Amino acid sequence: MLIQVNASSASVNAAGRNAVVTSLMICCGFIVCWTPSAIMNFMLIVGYITDVSGVFYDFATTTAFINSCVNPFIYAAKYRESVRSRQSQVP
Repeated sequence: MLIQVNASSASVNAAGRNAVVTSLMICCGFIVCWTPSAIMNFMLIVGYITDVSGVFYDFATTTAFINSCVNPFIYAAKYRESVRSRQSQVP
């Protein structure tokens, strides 16, 4: 029994790879944006800091909110790449 590899299986592999890369980009964005907030919360729980005002608090809160703004740009960039790759495959 032979397994035939054709263009459709290659496009399925490319689509799977694209999905994995997009997921990794989303996860990395999440980690980068939420790490300052997690560090600040840990320092509050441990008692290292007691005041939640100041520059670090503003930075941590801002980066957490930025995470909501980053995801659509990642999806848009990956969508453009997938459209270009599909257009180059069509004869």
